[in-house]
Amino acid sequence: MKERNLFAIIVLSLVLIAVGYLVATSVDLSWLMPAQASERAVLVDRLFRFMMGIATVVFLIVEGALIYAVLRFRQKPGDESDARPVHGNNTLEIVWTLIPAVIVAVIGVYSYRVLTEVERVPDDPLVVRVISQQFSWRFEYPESGVSANVLHLPVDRPVQFQIESRDVIHSFWVPEFRVKRDATPGQIDELVLTPSQIGRYPIRCAELCGPGHAAMVSEVIVESEEDFQAWIEAGGVEVLDAGKGVPAGDKLPDDPLAAGRVVFTKYGCGACHTLDEAKTGGIVGPSLSDIGRVAAERLQGVNAVDYVRSSIVETDAFVVDGYPSGVMPNDFGERMTPEELDVLVEYLLSQ
Repeated sequence: MKERNLFAIIVLSLVLIAVGYLVATSVDLSWLMPAQASERAVLVDRLFRFMMGIATVVFLIVEGALIYAVLRFRQKPGDESDARPVHGNNTLEIVWTLIPAVIVAVIGVYSYRVLTEVERVPDDPLVVRVISQQFSWRFEYPESGVSANVLHLPVDRPVQFQIESRDVIHSFWVPEFRVKRDATPGQIDELVLTPSQIGRYPIRCAELCGPGHAAMVSEVIVESEEDFQAWIEAGGVEVLDAGKGVPAGDKLPDDPLAAGRVVFTKYGCGACHTLDEAKTGGIVGPSLSDIGRVAAERLQGVNAVDYVRSSIVETDAFVVDGYPSGVMPNDFGERMTPEELDVLVEYLLSQ
């Protein structure tokens, strides 16, 4: 009897190990995970699959034992007697303590190896500054002086990000890269990776950073080295809105409407305000779609230009009823160049 039970335990253990191995190596998990767009993602996904295999075995053991206990030790019809007391099994307790301890140790060692590999700083990486602020992203390339609000990266080239925040805590998250790193005010956090797949991938803020958090989005474009260099040489020209050909770098276009849209997008105004011309739908602040007329009529003795300019640089100067004060960043007057401020005022007054 004991030999038969031992044989059954061995067979069951081998079956469970085989199932765990299949989950870790062969089962298609693409429905569960986004695309692998960086070398880092490959290592992280291997660790994830390894843990999924172990978790599958543990799940089957626990649920199997639970089902067995329910069926084997359930109360029989008409049985009103007390259950037989069990005083413990030292062997069982040792086993179910040692096995989880070994599993945790193995996962810890494997995780540490993956961490040291993905955080290793490569030789001569492309340096990109990631600047976060309520509620927009800004990407600067110190080697070329280009900056944009859409991230461009060359495929198969190591990148070192220097992540910082100008106001509150944000979190730089690209699911396809398997990276998420907090942007903390007053310090620079570094992150390294190598993009491995050409494509366009979303950038999200993964830290609740204020009323416009949900609109704090951007995009990373992984392209060939030739296309990346052409983009750099063009000064970071980007198409932000389909069909409008709007530059995203610091070089403002000659067309006042396009230039105003660039500044409006660059400083994340659409995260909080609705503006039909820029196709934004923020609801934290009042709509700007008719701001030209409102600015001219709202306050007697204040002309439209002064109203709009003051609303930008002195953010609580003219708070509209029904909207909170103290939400809009109060440093636009410092961050915007005089040219950008003039262009933005003219753009808004044209609405």
